[in-house]
Amino acid sequence: MSTILIIDDDEQFNLMMKKALEIKGYNVETAKNGREAKALYQNKTYDVIITDIIMPDVDGYEVILDLRRLGMSDRAIAVSGGGRTSAEDYLMTAQHFDAAATFNKPVELQALRAKVEEIIKSHAS
Repeated sequence: MSTILIIDDDEQFNLMMKKALEIKGYNVETAKNGREAKALYQNKTYDVIITDIIMPDVDGYEVILDLRRLGMSDRAIAVSGGGRTSAEDYLMTAQHFDAAATFNKPVELQALRAKVEEIIKSHAS
C-alpha cells in the first residue's frame, strides 16, 4: 500500500485530503507544518508528499528544497490558496524548486488523485 504525507497548517484541509485519499486505498499521514513533517520523512519513506506553501515554522518551500536535497522532490506536490500574492506566484516558485506538480486551493480532487497515482507509478520497481 502506498503511503502519502500531507503537510498543511489547516486541520480541516488535512482531514479532507486524508479522507479523499484513504477512500482510494492509500495510507495517509498528516503534519501541521514543515518542522513536524521533516521529523516524519527523515525516518520513513513516503510515495508522495503533498505540502502547502504558506505555513508557520517551516514553510512548504523549505520542505520542497529539503526533499530536493534528499533526491525526493519528484515526489512532492505543492498546494496553495495564495497569501500576500496569488497562489499562482507561490506555485510557480515551487515548480522552480522541482516540485512534481502544483495545485491551487481549493484542490480539484480527481486531478490530484490522478497526479498522485502517476507519481507512484513512476517510482514503482
